[in-house]
Amino acid sequence: MAVAYYNYIRRRNPNLHRDRIFRDIDNPLDYLDDTDIICKYRLPRHNIIDLCGRFNRDLRRPTLRSRPLPVSLQVMVALRFYATGSFQAILGDVHRISRPSVSRIINDFTDCLVRLSPEYVKMPTQNDSVQIMRGFSDIAGFPNVIGAIDGTHIRIKSPSLDEHLYVNRKNYHSINVQAVCDSKLRFMNIVAKWPGSTHDSFILENSALKDMFERGAIPEGWLLGDSGYPLRPWLLTPVLHPTTRPEERYNTSHIRTRNTVERSFGVLKSRFRCLDTSGGSLLYSPTKACRVTVAVAVLHNMCINNGVPIPADCVDARDRGRIGRPQYIGPINDGVTVRNRLINGRFA
Repeated sequence: MAVAYYNYIRRRNPNLHRDRIFRDIDNPLDYLDDTDIICKYRLPRHNIIDLCGRFNRDLRRPTLRSRPLPVSLQVMVALRFYATGSFQAILGDVHRISRPSVSRIINDFTDCLVRLSPEYVKMPTQNDSVQIMRGFSDIAGFPNVIGAIDGTHIRIKSPSLDEHLYVNRKNYHSINVQAVCDSKLRFMNIVAKWPGSTHDSFILENSALKDMFERGAIPEGWLLGDSGYPLRPWLLTPVLHPTTRPEERYNTSHIRTRNTVERSFGVLKSRFRCLDTSGGSLLYSPTKACRVTVAVAVLHNMCINNGVPIPADCVDARDRGRIGRPQYIGPINDGVTVRNRLINGRFA
């Protein structure tokens, strides 16, 4: 009865004073709409809430203080850092917490995401490979492709140990990150541990990915890589000097299909500016920079899996961290035979 009377009075007097709604300014989920949340934090509201629930035990801080930092605020602070690459002092001022607290938040949340990486960054099973091959084939007609492989450089500050090893061919300090993606730009494998001076072929030769292909632990299919990689029966590279029409058609299809990995890096760095040169450089040690890279790759896959649109400020989806590298020069194996059979069969 009271509710009906109140509604009657409101209809008769629309200018009646309304009760103020107080929102928690320490929790952006309380006062931002869905579009602003994706723009500022890159993930949709339901994904952020899910991360808060999954990492509640890891991020909840037992303290005798009256106001411990809520898990939701910690998640939002870390996501804002990934999205912008802002200095920790600036993030602290925006969210009204201290710079040391921001540092601990980023470190703890990064650890949580790295532990989550086997769930989100993994090579396909036999059932998944069929769909992946179909997706790659739809791009340019290249058959039996289960992944595109490439490397990208993540700028970091000058490290205190072995500084010269991190200077890449463009003369700045970086880590060289190897990744394999599918046709939907999801990362299926990522190796983030090598200094910027390391050649792509060396990273592959010393990775678990190569061992998995060599022992047949991955479904049959090919990786596509550029001329910086060795030609293998499971890794196809372009023909360096094509002389026939089939070889030219092969190269054209190969380049268009392999371009997905460059687009993956471009979308990753556009969405999470902490890895992009527009955000400066990662002001961390190489070890922590590698962990941040893996954590951001997990978030990237979450966005792809949930169909999260790229925010309007992420207009450039090219890989700005890619560096031209010399072609691989090494022993020839039966990868040449596999490639020639494909050229003379599919592209003739």
